[in-house]
Amino acid sequence: MDIFNNIYFVGGIHGVGKSTICKRLASELDIEYLSASEVLKWNEINTDIKNKRVNDIPNTQDRLINGLKGIILSNKRYILDGHFCLFNKDGIATKIPLETFLSINPITLTIIIGDIEEITLGLASRDKRDYSQESLKYMQDLEETYADNISNALNTPLLKFFKKDYDLHYKTLLSKLNESIT
Repeated sequence: MDIFNNIYFVGGIHGVGKSTICKRLASELDIEYLSASEVLKWNEINTDIKNKRVNDIPNTQDRLINGLKGIILSNKRYILDGHFCLFNKDGIATKIPLETFLSINPITLTIIIGDIEEITLGLASRDKRDYSQESLKYMQDLEETYADNISNALNTPLLKFFKKDYDLHYKTLLSKLNESIT
């Protein structure tokens, strides 16, 4: 069931730079920035907020949708920073249920793809933990494939770009998002 029609969804693996990019886009587009982790109140359901493992992915996605219902206004536009996949409780990259994206009903989908070595080092520095490059690579590949599947299932445009080409493609991304606003 479609419940929203005013959200631009930006996904990518942990540490790829979604928040930085989304905040800049939101500022330039004069729309509100939302973080899925903040909306679903990750700090309330996980005693270690830097832990990337999710015990119950469907439950966290229900929390996300319920959180969005409480804050989304029909007369505003939003950019939502989130994921196409998450690490489950066993540390295995797992697709977020399609129903979540059906409920969000995004105007556009965007996926940011990054250099795995750079992401691994950045996460280790930020979270003070080691991450397996193989796990992160697998997750990023799964997210990219799944983002294509979601785009097709929702008949929603998917914008893909590599973080290393951010400056080169930022204006194009901004323009495409801006086109869908007007």
